[in-house]
Amino acid sequence: MEFVIPGLILVALMVYASTKIKRRAAEAFEPEHIETDEFTIDKPDGFLNVLNRDPSLELDIYSKEFGTDEASGSRAARVELRIYEKRALAFATKALEESTNVTSKVSEIIDGQKYIVLEAESVEKGIGFREMYKLAEKGGRFFELKLKSLEEADGDIIAKAEQMLVSFEVK
Repeated sequence: MEFVIPGLILVALMVYASTKIKRRAAEAFEPEHIETDEFTIDKPDGFLNVLNRDPSLELDIYSKEFGTDEASGSRAARVELRIYEKRALAFATKALEESTNVTSKVSEIIDGQKYIVLEAESVEKGIGFREMYKLAEKGGRFFELKLKSLEEADGDIIAKAEQMLVSFEVK
């Protein structure tokens, strides 16, 4: 009998901690407006903003969902932002066009800021990917937002990932 009460207390604490952890994990995948001194982007639900990311990335966001079969080790969609010093938009755009299989290119101007959006296809280890880039240059800095999604990814996931691409703006 003397072990029952401490055992029940321990079980209650474990249930409480587990519930808190699950709630926090679920909150991480909720929508979020990300704003820094240099850019803004809207992260939709079902995507996680990685805080302990690769230091070469300014932003690393990936979907909760994975691919299937051969692509089961790959996230359905991932968005990465890299910022480079002293790189011109025209030069970087041309380099991407030469190094990737670009299928479309669109220029747009939002609030006086020029952006170039490229769409490309790639294959890695027999898995097909769709890549979209949103490129901008401001204040001597070059911004490369890259969306990479599995060709087989669900349309809803791709639509949410594309929302991030559309919402991305350089300040």
